[in-house]
Amino acid sequence: MAWQHTVYAYPILFATALSVVLGTYAVARIRRRGRSPTLLAFAAMTGAIAIWTGFSALKLLSTDPAVQFRSYQLLHVGSAAVGPLLLLFALAYTDRSRWLTRSLSVGVFVVPVAFVALLLTNPYDVAIIDTRMVDADGLVVWRADRGPAHVALSFVYAALMAALTLAVVLSESVRTGRTYYPQAALLTVAVVAPIGASFLTITGVPLFDREGVNLVPAAAGLSVAALGVATFRYRLLDLPPIAYTTAMRNSPDGVLVLDSNGRVVHSNESVGQLLGVSPPFTGKPVDAVLPELCDETDDVRTVEIETPEGDRFLELRSQPLHSQETTVGRVIVLRDVTAQKRYERSLELRNEQGELLNQLVRHDIRNEMGLVLGLLRRVEPELERLREDNPEVHDRLAAHTDRIRWNCEHVVDLTETVGELLQTIDQREREPRPVELEPVLEEELDIVAAAFDNARIEVESKLPDATVYADEMLSSVFYNLLTNAIVHSDNPRPEVTVTIAESADRIAVAIADDGPGLPEGPTELLTGATPLSEYDGPGYGLYIVRSLIEGYGAELSVAENRPTGSTVTVRLIRADGDRKPEGAQTVTVTDSAPSAGTGTVMESERSSDEVTGWSND
Repeated sequence: MAWQHTVYAYPILFATALSVVLGTYAVARIRRRGRSPTLLAFAAMTGAIAIWTGFSALKLLSTDPAVQFRSYQLLHVGSAAVGPLLLLFALAYTDRSRWLTRSLSVGVFVVPVAFVALLLTNPYDVAIIDTRMVDADGLVVWRADRGPAHVALSFVYAALMAALTLAVVLSESVRTGRTYYPQAALLTVAVVAPIGASFLTITGVPLFDREGVNLVPAAAGLSVAALGVATFRYRLLDLPPIAYTTAMRNSPDGVLVLDSNGRVVHSNESVGQLLGVSPPFTGKPVDAVLPELCDETDDVRTVEIETPEGDRFLELRSQPLHSQETTVGRVIVLRDVTAQKRYERSLELRNEQGELLNQLVRHDIRNEMGLVLGLLRRVEPELERLREDNPEVHDRLAAHTDRIRWNCEHVVDLTETVGELLQTIDQREREPRPVELEPVLEEELDIVAAAFDNARIEVESKLPDATVYADEMLSSVFYNLLTNAIVHSDNPRPEVTVTIAESADRIAVAIADDGPGLPEGPTELLTGATPLSEYDGPGYGLYIVRSLIEGYGAELSVAENRPTGSTVTVRLIRADGDRKPEGAQTVTVTDSAPSAGTGTVMESERSSDEVTGWSND
């Protein structure tokens, strides 16, 4: 095969290479975080661009007419799919999920498939009227006279897809504001560049002369470059307008935006649901929506209101809006804390809860540990006989029995501390103090890793050199969560991921497992929907963890770990930050996935039946 050289091929090859990089990046994110409409559409779109530009470069660089003709046919397989995929990506990116139906996803490809079929078969010359070889400044260029099907089903349809895509992107940028202007601008460039080049080619503008080199694939280099900047500079796949949608429109918290005169200029649907009043609220004075909202204090406070569904407790948070050092309004967030207040009241009215847990911890666990220690004492004489017969086996088994004894004694000691804690759970008499996080967490990771040889514990973040508000029970918090993540996994080789995230005033330790996930019962127990005295099921261990960290002013959240399992996150207050503990915090149960990072893997050396500790059962 003979080849020719031209600088026009460089931007086309650049577009091919960068689209392959972006597509690979999207596929890697899919494998790491799971499939989503946004990632799938982005990966398919970059793949289509790679096909289009790759065969365009091959057509330009080859001098073999047969290769050029076949490349011409195949490049349209990619170019015909780019427009529909751009539209699907824009719909997914802007969270228009109600539009992403199977019918639409299939329907937008009817015309491209029909065009490619006509291009490959060319009945009655409807796609290609004639072909010829053209000498363009020393280059052997294969050209085709397009038929009516080519113009109608390729250019016109691509222009229609581009117009719809621009309408979606620009309308979303207007709705979300200037935060997403850079992303919208880059997406606009990605859409307009090839369509603009096609228009200039059809109209015969100089440099885009139809008898010369086709520069439309080269314009795709500008499109892919814009997508690359949007992806890596402005986090296109991380911060789409869905973030705005989640935080504002679909947030379970009510959000009211006020102007400087105290009138509502924007609200989400949750406001009406929380207040039990039908919207709209726009244009109304804030005290007409809820009298308690007229107070402009920035303090967090809780109010009790009457709704058609009954009394409801709302936590009010107010934040001023500033523009060039001038206050132009306020944002008020309403959070439903009814479950928390009912939970707190149930603790006040049911002092026997502490006794119930005391009975659980002291009676059941101490009895089980006593049984294990009793069996261990019966085994020790037999073990001692092995000292002379088989010293190697004796030493190995002795190490195991020492670990069993230590675990049993450790759990018995915990019953005393936890019992004291539960007796004063509502008085919060345990004063948190600065505790170094790294040695406590590292020791518990080593202990659990040494106890399970069928588990894989991966630490995805560097352990922080920081102090947090806690007490001596912090080690039990991590020990409980780590062992639960392994014990309750239904996989033969459980995988546990530990991720640490830092902020100015918090350190979050997330422990994710690959088990069956948290059942509904413990969720109701943690959120206070079911009083402890009326609850009978798994989740006591997690409940105790929550009781412990509430004394630190920390937060506990339980989330779904897609595709399977659950993630328990403990957000501790930094002792080296500005914030101080302020008492009990609430528990949050969500369906979000944990963040990922890079880190180390801890492989254990002992089996799962050699450790004794708390569990959710």
